[in-house]
Amino acid sequence: MTLESRLFAAARWGFSSKKRMSLRRATLAAAGIAAGVAALIIVIGVMGGLQKGYIDSILEISSFHLRASSVEPVSDSTMNALRSLKGVKSALRFKETQVLAIGPSGATVSLALRAFEPGSEEYDPVLAAALGLGTGQSLPGTEGMILGKEAAAALGADPGSEIRLFGMKQTKDEGVVPISLNLAVESLFTSGYYEFDSTMAFLSFKQAEAFDLLFDSSEWQLGIKLDQRFDVHRMESAVAAILPEGEWNLVSWREYNRSFFGALRTEKTVMLLLISLIFVVVGINIFHAMRRNIAGKMADIAVIKSFGASDADVRSIFVLDGLSIGVAGALAGAALGLLAAYNINPIVEGISAVSRALASLASRIGLLAPGGDYRLFSPAHYYIDRIPISISGGELAFIAILAIASTGIAAFAAARRVSEASPSEVFRNE
Repeated sequence: MTLESRLFAAARWGFSSKKRMSLRRATLAAAGIAAGVAALIIVIGVMGGLQKGYIDSILEISSFHLRASSVEPVSDSTMNALRSLKGVKSALRFKETQVLAIGPSGATVSLALRAFEPGSEEYDPVLAAALGLGTGQSLPGTEGMILGKEAAAALGADPGSEIRLFGMKQTKDEGVVPISLNLAVESLFTSGYYEFDSTMAFLSFKQAEAFDLLFDSSEWQLGIKLDQRFDVHRMESAVAAILPEGEWNLVSWREYNRSFFGALRTEKTVMLLLISLIFVVVGINIFHAMRRNIAGKMADIAVIKSFGASDADVRSIFVLDGLSIGVAGALAGAALGLLAAYNINPIVEGISAVSRALASLASRIGLLAPGGDYRLFSPAHYYIDRIPISISGGELAFIAILAIASTGIAAFAAARRVSEASPSEVFRNE
């Protein structure tokens, strides 16, 4: 049989039944595939957007693309050479330590305190933007420290308030020594991620008393960002060639965040597999529906086989029928999923508006307490103001191929029954 004749038979048997039973079966199967594809795209898009935003913030604020640590300080000439290196977007030197902060309210918060060189907002403007600092605002501060908004709220501190910091340092003569000092809050930052806003603070090298006291035992750190973060292997050797002799520990963002990024990848993979079970269910339904369809067309199959068509030729007709269902469902689901995913924020806003209207009506008749926040994503419960979306072309192609493959495999498995149609037996019975 030619491909044209197979396609004609598939269309005739699959979509042109006199009672329209085959058409309804195909439509329902395609709708199931479309629902699965759309759901998978939306879930993977939201999860990918959240993960991408968090990963970008980790790399911009916390880990950088390359980090180098040493007990020896870094000279200005070395920093200038690193910043002028092709492929390097920015380079900062800093120290970091852990301290316990006590605010005016008496509450305590553990802070990751970093000391940056003055003018860091010019050396790394992306870092300043990621921290939500406005144009003209210095990073770090000049007269105090920059504190995360959530940490300030927990401590009961505002710009101008003083908080007490407790830390530890190690000396050769006295060993581990507790230290404490008071430090003013100059301003607040808001990165949009609770972990950073509740646990981080920044101050300047120029605040000599605090810097010498709190960071005396800390190593020097170099935070380097690249134009292409996946180019770390090549850039590691180039950066290592510029660093002065000494014991430098150079780590890429892949190694620094290995366990965390691995957990995110596992989470996304498991979610993808769980939601993909919908294709298994639809595939099973297609399998049983097609077996019934084949059973009802044994006479037609026998006629085709009597003209010389092989079992493989007849099976290919039903496989093409299944693949057409998968393609139609995948295309419709991809269009619907992408449309819903990239408009999810207006959709959520619309649902929130409806929920607020219903809550207002319920409060007027006494079913709910007046003045409550009944938004779908209320800031009182969620630390996001919008839902990010990120869908790669590879993920979209994988979802579509998975949907089409499920129908193709189900149709192939069901089509094995065509070997039961023997022309001689069918014609004898007729």
